[in-house]
Amino acid sequence: MSAREQSYGLTALAPLHQGISGISGLLAFLLCIILGAIAALGFAPFHIALALVVCVTLLVWMMDGARKKARWGRALFMRGWAFGYGFFLVSMYWTVSPFLVDPAQHAAYIWMPLVLLPGGMALIWGGAFCLAGAFWSASPSRVFIFTVFMGLAELLRGYLFGGFPWNIFGTTWTPGSSLSQAASLGGVYWLTLLTLFVSAAPAALVDTREVRGLFERALPITAAVILASVGWAWGAQRLAEPSQMTEQHVVLMDPGVPQADKYNGASDRLFRRYLNFLQEVESADDDIVIWPEGALPFYLLTNTYAIDTISTYLGNRTLIVGSTRRSLDDEETVFFNSLAVLAAQNGQSELIGLYDKHRLVPFGELAATDIIPFGDMMAGFLPGAMQELASAGFTPGAEPTVVFPRDVPPFVALICYEALFPEITRIAKPQREAAEWIVTISNDAWFGRGLGPAQHYAQNRYRSIESGLPMARVASRGATAVIDGYGRETARGQRRPGDPDGWVSSVVRAPLPEPLATTAYQRFGAALFWLTLAGFTVLAFFTWRR
Repeated sequence: MSAREQSYGLTALAPLHQGISGISGLLAFLLCIILGAIAALGFAPFHIALALVVCVTLLVWMMDGARKKARWGRALFMRGWAFGYGFFLVSMYWTVSPFLVDPAQHAAYIWMPLVLLPGGMALIWGGAFCLAGAFWSASPSRVFIFTVFMGLAELLRGYLFGGFPWNIFGTTWTPGSSLSQAASLGGVYWLTLLTLFVSAAPAALVDTREVRGLFERALPITAAVILASVGWAWGAQRLAEPSQMTEQHVVLMDPGVPQADKYNGASDRLFRRYLNFLQEVESADDDIVIWPEGALPFYLLTNTYAIDTISTYLGNRTLIVGSTRRSLDDEETVFFNSLAVLAAQNGQSELIGLYDKHRLVPFGELAATDIIPFGDMMAGFLPGAMQELASAGFTPGAEPTVVFPRDVPPFVALICYEALFPEITRIAKPQREAAEWIVTISNDAWFGRGLGPAQHYAQNRYRSIESGLPMARVASRGATAVIDGYGRETARGQRRPGDPDGWVSSVVRAPLPEPLATTAYQRFGAALFWLTLAGFTVLAFFTWRR
């Protein structure tokens, strides 16, 4: 037996590595798609992190095989793309839901979320694999190389063409769990780096180098186990204390109307349902009532009848509500996706706070022509209202904002898609340090009843972990809940009697948790991400062997 075979045979995993890395052609392509699909189990609502670890380990071994090919760049790109396609297809299949609101008109376009979206997102991962191949070796360095390039790819995914950081690797840990607390130190992108390293570390247990012992191969997984253990212990200690509550109560109200009903003759029923909630739900005069994004299918702020009626039922409480807003700007009508704060006294309403959504959904709210070349041409393929928005679009608000309504604790406002982005909560102006909580409103009815709402909710909870601020979240046909500064759910909406057929309401009254001390991420932002990325790059260099 040769020295190489003796070295390779030191681990029982060698035959498995030989089998996986030796797969090629169409079979390798299909296996990567399957691995990507299984890896999606690592995210909400399943959070099976072990599935992610196994799939990433096998993927690194498949990269070993691809790197040996004469056209290794092409082979690595195709395997990275296939893994990404399987992952994004399974984890984001719910994006077909908007096309099924009116299937007779839009079902023919289902290929777009099933082919174009996952295929386009997977290009980023394919490119990362191809670049990593230029530095690939059989040594443990490939674990660090994989982590560096995939970490950068996940960061790029959060910014390219407006950004879509959905199910980035750091969110595999259940929000509010011990390991999720690491996001308070360096943010979810830093946690993504650590997760990528932990997931890829087992791959280093086997390689094809000559005269290299098991000790060196075991170093990455040993470091990963220590890292995970220390992270878990620190997080568990951080979560040892129960949530401290303020005397301020919030009342979260979602009537749970299906998206297809909302603009199809249900406007009056929906309005009455909100009024019934205001009348029936136990509440106090100083409570803050919150309704979801686009709560009513009309321009609420210019509808005096609706405003006066709501004010009569609201009493002395304060209402935070999402509504489309239109304004005349230089003789042109512009539209905003807004959050308004209304106070009512003696039946008279007053607008005491306003926020216009800053980060808009690409191709859904932000005009396609503002994102990519030929975007207006692509917009023509979208269905109905989505096509109109993609061509014209909402106007983005000026900046991430801390809202300071009278007699209401100042809060960071997040509308739906914005709650995916860590930096918005961190840099909101003015006086970010004065914010005491986060208000998140969303319309998750667009996501259907599958994985989408659960994934959105899990990712939103990371904004509380990163900032230390509690969150009140109201999502139409999604999770309506109160979350503390550790990402733990302290109250959850319950269904109310009297729902029309197909509606699933969610209402809860609960105290608002106390904000935590300023987190390291809030102070230093992405600094820890870049320091760790540099550290992994140095480790890759010193462990690199051709």
